[in-house]
This record gives sequence, C-alpha cells and structure tokens, in this order.
Amino acid sequence: MSKAKLIAIARDRLNALVQQKTLSYSSYGTLIDRWIVFVNFLANKKGVLKIDDIDREAVIDFGKSLTDATPAYAQNLVSAVNTVMTSLHFGAWDSVSATRECGIPHRDNVRVVPPGGMDEQEFRQAMIALDSNGLARGRVVAEAARYFGLRAKETSVMNYQEALDSALSKHQITVISGTKGGRPRDLPITNAKEQLRVLKMGSAVQGSHFSIIPEDITWKTFRIGEIERTRATLKPYEILTIRDLRAVYACLRYQSLTGLPAPVFGGTLKGELDRHARKIIAEELGHSRLDVTNSYLGKNNGKET
Repeated sequence: MSKAKLIAIARDRLNALVQQKTLSYSSYGTLIDRWIVFVNFLANKKGVLKIDDIDREAVIDFGKSLTDATPAYAQNLVSAVNTVMTSLHFGAWDSVSATRECGIPHRDNVRVVPPGGMDEQEFRQAMIALDSNGLARGRVVAEAARYFGLRAKETSVMNYQEALDSALSKHQITVISGTKGGRPRDLPITNAKEQLRVLKMGSAVQGSHFSIIPEDITWKTFRIGEIERTRATLKPYEILTIRDLRAVYACLRYQSLTGLPAPVFGGTLKGELDRHARKIIAEELGHSRLDVTNSYLGKNNGKET
C-alpha cells in the first residue's frame, strides 16, 4: 500500500465523521496533517504501510522518535494518531500514552539538566564530526540553532544571504519562514563574530537557492534525511536534540543580560531582572509566554538577589 493510499483511507474515515457532525472540519484538517507525519515515519523507519500492521508498538516508536519536537507538539502528534486509529477501528483502539509510554515530557516541563553543546570546544568537535559525515547543511542547522536560537525548520528554510545583508546593515535579522504560528520576529546581532560566521557559512551552502534545503527536495524530506542524520551524529557529543542548542542560546543570553548563570546552572536570580531577561529570551526564541523559558533555562527557586 502506498503512502497516498494510507492517507486516503484516513481521509475517508474522518470525512465520514465530519458528515456525521461528530468532527469539525478544522479538526479534520489538523488530524490529517499530523497523520501524514506519522505515515512518513512508518514509510521511512519501519516500512509499514498497511493499516492492519499498525499496532501500538509502531505508535510508541513514533512517539519516541519525536525528540526534537516541543512536548506540546509531540503530544499532539501522538494524540492525533490515536484519534485516527480509534476512528479506523470504530472505537476498538487502545490509545498510547504520549508521556508514560513514549517518554514525551509533560507540557509544563522544567529543564533540570544543562543542555548539551554548552562547552565551546566540545561543540566544535561535534561540528567537525558533522563535516566528516558530509553533513554541511546539518552543520548550518546546528550552528544557527546555537548562535541564533532558531528552530530546526527556521534554520533550514531561512535565506541566509538576505539575513547576512540585514545583519551587516541593520545589526539584526528578521526570521520569517518556518516560524511557529507564522509570527515573524527580529533577532539582534549580539555576538557578531560567531553570528556573522554562521550567516556566511549558510550563504555559501545556500548558493543560488533561497535556502539551504536542496532545490529538488521538500522540507519534510530534508527533515527526515539531513536533520535526522545530524541529530544522530550529535548525540555522542551529548547534544540530544536541536532544541538543546536553542537552550544553549537561551542560557548564554540569560547570563549576558543578567550577569549571572541561568537557573539550570545554579543561578538564583529572581525579581524584575529575571523577568526582564526571560521576556527578551522568550521573544527571541519565538514564544509568547514567559513560563516557556523554564524548559530552556530551568525554573528559579532560589532567594531573590
């Protein structure tokens, strides 16, 4: 069975629920989008393309593979698969627990372990490993995540040549493509030496194209291929996810803004300066809530200083 057929089966069943008015059309679209992510996983990782062969183990493996996604998105993906499988089995499906069985953190997770990639020299060794494995584009993804706090998709679809021009002329870049919720944001140049180096490297890899993704493949194919291989290469260096490198950016910014280490490194700052730094970091990471910074910086339980 082809991927298209597997997706079509889900479309037909969910569409029937829409006609029965037990599922909204907007929910239908969201479920299909997330089901497609699951189908791609099956095709690339397990070779399973039959409804009858999809069992709880396949869904659990899918959930465990979502290490680079935010807890909320990862949980939503697993939930969507459960919903589709329940509809396909007319209710006779034992739902998989995203947190208990897949190991996906709770949505309000607080970082208690320092992110991998914090040490500059160790990070450089990881970058050499990426080069040695022919992952030049993956290296751009990793470096842009660490030095700009960008998401994996943002690093992949960004026009580095335009960003470099903006950095040189305006001392900031504007992140437009691949952002969460389609919200653009400006990022200041705060570490000119490293940030300009990354933009120049991305520009060279990009060449005549508008992003570092090769012209003949899609973002999804790039994610499944280049970014998956990049993550696998980084793990021996204790960089478990691209999100870890976003956390490095956040921790370095926190220390720059407050003069003290982030809470996950033992910092105990509270009060207005802590809130001010978190507000800036949340905006630079593309989030709208301050409490999200707990998953990057750790939660401060110390006395106010």
